[in-house]
Amino acid sequence: MGNDSSVLSEYQVDETPYAQIGPWTLHLAAKKSCDSEKVTVFTGKLKSYGQLSKEFQRAVERLKTLRHPSILKYLNSCVAGETVHLIVEHVTPLSQVLPQQTELEICCGLQNVLGALDFIHSKASIVHNNLCKDAIFVTTGGNWKLGYFDLSCSFAEITQGYLDQIRSFRYEKAIAPEDEGKTKLVGGNLSSRDVFSYGQLVKETINKCVESGVTDSDVFRDLATKQMQNVNPQSRGSASVLSRHKFFDQPLLHAQEFLAEISIKSSAEKEEFFRDLPTLLYSTPESVVGSKMASSLLSRLAVLNLAAQQHLLPHLLIPRTDSTQGLFDASNYRLYIVPVISRIFPVRDAQIRLVLLHYFPHYVTLMDPDHLVHNILPELLLGIKDTDDTVVAATLKALACLVPILGGSTVIGGTRLKLFTNGMPKESEIRPAKVLEMVRRKSSSNPAVVAVRALPERHEPDGGEDGVHSLLLEKTDADEHWSDWEAEEDDFQDNKQHPEEEVELEPLPLSDFPDKKPELPSSPVKVATKRPPVGDLSALEIQIKSREDEIDYFADMEPTITSTLAVFAPVAEPPPTVAAIEPTSRLDFNVQSHEAKDEDDGWNWDD
Repeated sequence: MGNDSSVLSEYQVDETPYAQIGPWTLHLAAKKSCDSEKVTVFTGKLKSYGQLSKEFQRAVERLKTLRHPSILKYLNSCVAGETVHLIVEHVTPLSQVLPQQTELEICCGLQNVLGALDFIHSKASIVHNNLCKDAIFVTTGGNWKLGYFDLSCSFAEITQGYLDQIRSFRYEKAIAPEDEGKTKLVGGNLSSRDVFSYGQLVKETINKCVESGVTDSDVFRDLATKQMQNVNPQSRGSASVLSRHKFFDQPLLHAQEFLAEISIKSSAEKEEFFRDLPTLLYSTPESVVGSKMASSLLSRLAVLNLAAQQHLLPHLLIPRTDSTQGLFDASNYRLYIVPVISRIFPVRDAQIRLVLLHYFPHYVTLMDPDHLVHNILPELLLGIKDTDDTVVAATLKALACLVPILGGSTVIGGTRLKLFTNGMPKESEIRPAKVLEMVRRKSSSNPAVVAVRALPERHEPDGGEDGVHSLLLEKTDADEHWSDWEAEEDDFQDNKQHPEEEVELEPLPLSDFPDKKPELPSSPVKVATKRPPVGDLSALEIQIKSREDEIDYFADMEPTITSTLAVFAPVAEPPPTVAAIEPTSRLDFNVQSHEAKDEDDGWNWDD
């Protein structure tokens, strides 16, 4: 047992208790290193400073040594002055949540208690001695767990003196008749007092199941009165026998049992089980499926099973919407499934990661943005560095889903630049989407050519800016947004094949229009038409007017370039050799053999 400074300093404990069980007060706490992990701190007052009473010591030691899925999970404990602190998983006493429990949760809970009793009787040889509603705690997932082992003892410690000593602390209705006698019980009768107490627990919790007409619930209630609380301890039966009663023969309980033993099932059994499982889950309330089976449905062996991937996971990992079918709506999905996904997402198994990434677009919007940034995004950034191309491709798709939620700067990091512009024509941008869709449907149903707006006016080369061009193109709807470039290229090719000449139309004399006022002569209008060749070419010459009176300000800035004579040193010519006389029959790369020097002219280009 640790000290106060080393244990309690790791938790943020709420000073106000939310429940009290016997000498314990229950406080809600959270681990400082992980705010999402809630725990329960049992706090008890000591009679003497720094010394544990036998009851507190038994409670701590039993939870510390007993490990079972249906027994309260021990985390830590410490003694601080006159206070003892017992830290366990976050739970709530059954007496507080029993009215909210469903019929199936009650049935599952009663079976869990029998499992815990069978374990402590057959494996640990311990008797609880105070089984009642105060000794049962309900986890966040809805599971019933056995706790409050303050009055427990081993089989060897059971004596009439010990029973008399703890009598005032026990639940009066759950005390067995034989505990009033003076005879020491031996053999299998030692655990019968817990069976008697379990019968009282059944009578106090099963009424809701009986009223709802759950199969064999009334039979099990009568069994609690006639057999479990029988005066004769030998007739009460054991916990293991009671756990096989027909009342617990529920389909969902069988499904839980199958998932717990899936590793020893054959492939044919798994195929049949996962094929029929969605039908069973759809007939069960969402809260029950989520609280009782979410973790087991997403266990490692279930997720990796091909039959589960085909028949179960599409219903489990896709939330129910107006357009999709699923076991959970958005709120229940966020409550039960998202925490399990968040817990298994960091698992470094390629197949599990691929399954989660496959359904990532369906549940990413249900996750908290802070959780995405701090937990999911680092795992995805790690996934793109994997050597498996399939994992990398699926991870990149998941990163694309995060961009609309977190923004591109958060997902990719670094500096971003605007490298692309919107090239959509303005008229197409202004058109409503419904109008464009109507035009597309009309054009697709009628393949006839439709008239489209004229191309924008294009400026002519120098000297022809005032030319008038009016062009009406006939285009299909498929070419509406790819208008101008291809059409102009086609027209240009046609003009190459059929050359035409441009002639100038002389403006009409103003005398023909007496009502018109004289205007400045406008530029001639060019019209593409054919005409015979021009006889006098001088008419086509460009008349340039010279301005002799104009001052040339740059005359004195013209550079003067003078050429320098090359000076070569005379080279003595060597005597002719045989190679110089004989003609060569191949390429000769010797530069000196082909260079004929001249003292006056340098290189002789005549050679």
